[in-house]
Amino acid sequence: MPSFRFRLPHLRFTRGWRHLAVAISAVLITAGLAAPAQAVPVQGHTPWSVLLCKFRGLSTEQRPASWFADFLINRGTGGVADYLADQSRGRLDLRGSAVRGWYTMSRSLAESGSISRWQRIQDCVAAAAAGGYTVPSGHRVVAIINGQVDSGAAGGRVLLDPGAWNVGFAAHEMLHGYALGHSFSDDTTYRNASWSAPGEYDDPWDQMSAMNIFAFATARFGTSAVGLNGYFRDKLGWLDARRTVVVGADGVTDRTVRLTALEDGAAAGPQVLRIPFDPGDLQKAYTVEFRRKTGWSAGIPTNQVLIHEIKNGTPYLLRTPGTRTPVQSLDRNGIRVRVLSTGTTDALVSVSTPMPTRCLTGYVWREARAGDQVCVTPATRTQVRADNAVATSRWVVGPYGPHTCVQGYVWREAFPGDDVCVTGSQRTQAAVDNAAAPTRRNPARFAYGPNACKPGYVWREADASDVVCVPGSTRTQTRADNAAAAARWVVGPYGPHTCRPGYVWREAFVGDDVCVYGWIRTQAAADNVAAGSRTLVQ
Repeated sequence: MPSFRFRLPHLRFTRGWRHLAVAISAVLITAGLAAPAQAVPVQGHTPWSVLLCKFRGLSTEQRPASWFADFLINRGTGGVADYLADQSRGRLDLRGSAVRGWYTMSRSLAESGSISRWQRIQDCVAAAAAGGYTVPSGHRVVAIINGQVDSGAAGGRVLLDPGAWNVGFAAHEMLHGYALGHSFSDDTTYRNASWSAPGEYDDPWDQMSAMNIFAFATARFGTSAVGLNGYFRDKLGWLDARRTVVVGADGVTDRTVRLTALEDGAAAGPQVLRIPFDPGDLQKAYTVEFRRKTGWSAGIPTNQVLIHEIKNGTPYLLRTPGTRTPVQSLDRNGIRVRVLSTGTTDALVSVSTPMPTRCLTGYVWREARAGDQVCVTPATRTQVRADNAVATSRWVVGPYGPHTCVQGYVWREAFPGDDVCVTGSQRTQAAVDNAAAPTRRNPARFAYGPNACKPGYVWREADASDVVCVPGSTRTQTRADNAAAAARWVVGPYGPHTCRPGYVWREAFVGDDVCVYGWIRTQAAADNVAAGSRTLVQ
């Protein structure tokens, strides 16, 4: 299939994406509507209402409802639903979605040119309601309009005019509906449009840089989407936690890792390296991933290792100045990365990090001598330095040699041979600090990525990819239900995993057939909805 860089210059984005949230919030307040909740991570059933709407005075119905169903919500058609199922590894589906219309809106095409995108969508929603269809609670919305005026996302809803009826554009906007932002590069000389930020849309290996992606022609629905980068898959909860290596978390500073391509969901091995570099902000990190020219990523030029820097919850592709090719080595913030080889199915990468030796926030190296990296409070280090400075004044020749301590002092013994004389309480403190050292260092142990939970919550862990944040008691219940799963299954009308009477499938994610009490399934659904409000990264 031919590949090409996908751009749609005709679409009007007059406000600029980075200003859209402010504009939409104002509209929501004026309209008396609540802004949609954060949607990540996303798993389970996420139905959409696809509304087909005509402008007053423009009767053209370019496509039947069945075409839009195949384009957006039906599986097995090569449309957006297939893309989302592939990227989520089957954890998400669009079951319960509906296509309705065509409805006639109250405004003409000309009149629509002077209103906001949100209001255009609202016009379509209102036309559907007048025609007998009210968008159900919990449904996201795609408004299809029959005249070319504007396309994009607003307030978690999507507007598609005839110029945007292709998988690449629609998938991008629907992913905005799941709370993803745009991807960037670190090349500040790149401007996709006059209104876009430097580097915005400059990661063509990632779907959130549409309309500037490596795409191909689909069989039925125009230009394709491309795969998501590792950070966005992680944020959506679509990356198996066992396949992310948090470099340094195990205390190892230098390692070589063989990465499997993000596109190869069934293959074994790690797919993403997460490399935190700032002990004071564990969301600051580099990611390393291997992308393979296959599937939805068939349009990329070649198999490629990509390195991103994560800043403020946004991935920035690192490019080589001048050539703009993706960097294949990194030496920043104490982190060193080298791509050793790139093959047909995997890539070999070496990485080193100082994080295992760094202190947790609130602690500093003691530095009782050069290389003393025991983590202590700043007050303790100040005392250590003061004791070192007066060491000679506390030594006398005595029974323990020339470094016998004067009366009232003892050797500190912070390390073997440490004969600096200190008070007894300070020697005790040194022993306590030595014993506590493992618990006070290596912040990488706590680098949980974009789905790190707020205090009071933990990952549910219904399976290895379940990073929905829940109270600790819910995770305990989840583990108990998982352990009892086999005892609650019988062969029945739903196969060998039919639930015994009194139980239902939990359905924390698509395919979750652990049998639980009904109230637990209800709780799992509620936790999925609340997930985004419980993460540190919003």
